[in-house]
Amino acid sequence: MMIYEYALEPTVLAAWASNDRDYAEFLREYGLGTPRLVSSFPKKKVSKLRSYLLQHSPQDTQSLSGRRYIEMVAKLTESVVIRDVADHKSSVWSEAVVSEDDRAPFGVILSSSAIRAKNNITPDSMYLQGTIWNHYNQLNIQRTNAGLLSVVGNLVRLSTKYIVIIDPFGWSDEAIGFVRCMINSILSNRLADELPKIILFYKEKRGSKNAGSGSPAADHVKDRVMKDLNGELGGLQFEVFELREAAGSDVFHNRCILTEHGGVLTGHGIGVSNNEAHTDEAILMRAEIYQKKLLQFIEDKCFDIVSMA
Repeated sequence: MMIYEYALEPTVLAAWASNDRDYAEFLREYGLGTPRLVSSFPKKKVSKLRSYLLQHSPQDTQSLSGRRYIEMVAKLTESVVIRDVADHKSSVWSEAVVSEDDRAPFGVILSSSAIRAKNNITPDSMYLQGTIWNHYNQLNIQRTNAGLLSVVGNLVRLSTKYIVIIDPFGWSDEAIGFVRCMINSILSNRLADELPKIILFYKEKRGSKNAGSGSPAADHVKDRVMKDLNGELGGLQFEVFELREAAGSDVFHNRCILTEHGGVLTGHGIGVSNNEAHTDEAILMRAEIYQKKLLQFIEDKCFDIVSMA
């Protein structure tokens, strides 16, 4: 996996705000564009989490550590993993987090002192050799459904807003097979009832005598994906767009998967060969690269739509 849900104790965040090195490391190592995303625990909504964390801010909010703490809360709440938190009997964070972890495990629990959980680390233990705090930003994977899901599994499973698949050849048989596989994986082991919208973007390919047949229309691609799903998406919305490069636009070339929690780039994209001897590289996008792709395909829509379904 390339992203992990972190349950973060507020006292740890407050301690980091008072230390130059820890403060700088937090801004670099947590949030959008990193493998470490903070959980909404112990709340269900981002607004509630923000209020909860600000209640634990240093007493002097105008002090350096106070201002840093507020900045850190703002950064981590930019991209939060939403979980439908169960009602816990205890209001003590360390007790409630263990109870919640027993119900639905976190990726990592970062607490001020050790607690009864296998996935727990503390500021004193997080830098030890082999600690679960260390995550990869780049991975070599097999070009199989399982290989690609092994790096984007958490990205799509934890999403509650959108899953954007960008691949020039997203209409191919191999790509359609992976989309079906990914959709089937999304509905298991979820943390929240809210389901994301799935959007597939692929590039128009014009057929000719020398180039062969062109790309199929978006409704044909969508029907093929839906065929083996028996028309059932379990409440998921699925949209397909065939795009053409517009005058003055950037080229449609890179292959990636984006959600509200970040994005992963791959060399070959979702058209996996399912040959275990074939490999590919997966790279976790930095925040600025992620924002660029989101702007191009979702917000500014920099390409012309040829067909949609």
